[in-house]
Amino acid sequence: MKKMIKHISKIVIIIMALFLVQNASAQSLQFVKPGQELHLAPINDTLWVMDNSRMVQVIETGKLYKLEKEKSELLMQKCDTLRAIITEKDSLVDIYAKDRKYYEEQLKTSRNDAIAAGKEAKKFQRRARWATVGCGVAAGVGFVLGAVIFK
Repeated sequence: MKKMIKHISKIVIIIMALFLVQNASAQSLQFVKPGQELHLAPINDTLWVMDNSRMVQVIETGKLYKLEKEKSELLMQKCDTLRAIITEKDSLVDIYAKDRKYYEEQLKTSRNDAIAAGKEAKKFQRRARWATVGCGVAAGVGFVLGAVIFK
């Protein structure tokens, strides 16, 4: 197992070295100072000749492009996050609207039930009052009749 890891690490190091050598050869930026001559023949690509100020502008433009690209990617991620949040909040709004209708209906029925129960309670309260008065009158009449009959 250790030998296999050593072989794999050697292969990875060799691949990285080859990659670095290839990238180093791809760098073909050369300085040509005033009065100096350089003879080049374009083999596989187009050659560009620029003065120093133009080269500085190109480098700055490349850096700005890289920054703007990173900013754009970050903003796209934020937009995606906001879209997900908006979708979630919209679903919550729909759920809350359905729940509100349900609870409004429950409140309406409970109020109607409370009103009906109040009417029933008043009816039974009146009956209880009449029963109390009737019991009091009956007791008084019974006492008076008992006093008159058993005297």
